[in-house]
Amino acid sequence: MERIFEWLSLFLGGIVGWVVGKFEPAFPLIIIATLFVLYDAWSAYELDKRVHIMYPKKKREQAKFMSYKFRQVIPTLIERFVIIILAYCVERWVFVHIDVPVSYIAAGVVCAEQLLSIAENKASCRLPGDKHARVWKLLAKVLIDKTARHFDVDNSILEEELQHVESSVVEKPKRKAKKQADIEPLDSQDL
Repeated sequence: MERIFEWLSLFLGGIVGWVVGKFEPAFPLIIIATLFVLYDAWSAYELDKRVHIMYPKKKREQAKFMSYKFRQVIPTLIERFVIIILAYCVERWVFVHIDVPVSYIAAGVVCAEQLLSIAENKASCRLPGDKHARVWKLLAKVLIDKTARHFDVDNSILEEELQHVESSVVEKPKRKAKKQADIEPLDSQDL
C-alpha cells in the first residue's frame, strides 16, 4: 500500500511539474484575472451591505460574508483559468509562425468583463449623502442596476422608492403610499 501511494504521488508530482513548466508564462495573467474576480466578489458583498442599509424593513438577513455565496466564485475562477490557459495554448502551438498575444487578449477580456461587473456593483444602490454619488449616478445611467437581484423584484419599484428618498433629501415632501410594504428605503432623516 505504501508503495502504491509513493508511485501515485510521484506520478501526480510529475504531472504538476509538467503543467507548471509548460504553462508558466500564463500564471501572471491567471493571478491578475483572479484578483479581478475576487474584487468583483468583494464589491458584490459591499453592494449587499448597502442594500441592507437602504432597505432595512425588507425581511432579509443582515449583510454577511457567507461561504456558500463565495462558493459561486470558484466555478467562475476555474472558467477564467481555462480560458486563459486555452488562449495560451492557441498562442503557443497554433499561431506558431505569427506573433499574436492571444493569452494577453483573453486575460484582457476577462479583466474587462470583471471591471464592468465591479462598476455595476459600485453604481447600484448608492446611499443618499454619499460623497461620490454624482460619479456613480452618471455610471448608473449606462450600467445595469443590480439592487433588484437582492430582492427578486422589478427594478421600477425600487427606482420609485429611491426617487422618493432623493426628493425627500432636497425638499422633504409628505410620504407617498407604498406599492410594496416590505421594500421601504430609509428616509433621509434616518441617515
